[in-house]
Amino acid sequence: MKFYLLIIALTFSLMAKEVDPAPFKSVPMLAPPHISITSAYDHGTLYELQLEISTSQGPQHTSAFLTKDKKVVLFGEAVDATTGETIKRPLDMTPIRKSADLVYGTGKEELIVFTDPECSYCVKFERMWPSLEKKVKLYVFFMPLSNHRNAVTMSYHVMKQQGQKAKAKALLELANGDRSFERLSMNQEMHDLFSQKIDSNKALAQEFGVRGTPAVFNTKGENVSWNTLGQ
Repeated sequence: MKFYLLIIALTFSLMAKEVDPAPFKSVPMLAPPHISITSAYDHGTLYELQLEISTSQGPQHTSAFLTKDKKVVLFGEAVDATTGETIKRPLDMTPIRKSADLVYGTGKEELIVFTDPECSYCVKFERMWPSLEKKVKLYVFFMPLSNHRNAVTMSYHVMKQQGQKAKAKALLELANGDRSFERLSMNQEMHDLFSQKIDSNKALAQEFGVRGTPAVFNTKGENVSWNTLGQ
């Protein structure tokens, strides 16, 4: 039986332990070859599974929860019935630090940022960055939205720069009206590389539950209101 739920109210520990995902392929619903279980976490009373599903539109990523008897698969968010907080697995910052398109700031507070250079709210946030530089360290991932005509080119323009300082300078200049992206030139190999990186960023954003930009998260995977960071 399949249960499609937007929210699953369950009581279990907020601390999760990563476990081997291989044994879960024995569950009939998860056994088809087009379903890959990329990671699994033990939350105490049930398992959280991260799935990659091959479709005609490309790989799709989603989360599922599996009861300990392996008889019920639940899709959606799990919410702690006591605290009301969404259950999240421990956030591994190592790959995030390594794969960010841009790292900005020297502060102790680490934040993950999904941004679209043409998004007006992103621009407002980016104009705040110089005042936050010594307070935070931002791991920035470009996520150009389809309704912004120049967003992809603007993202590529920043990604093409050599070094973190040059990338930060380019992005902040864009936020202040610079139009250098209109003269962007690159070969097919670089274009394909950047395109693949943007696709990877969108998959990561999906795992975080990003619905719009800018989206900011702390190292626990909790959403942070960007417009309060300067307070």
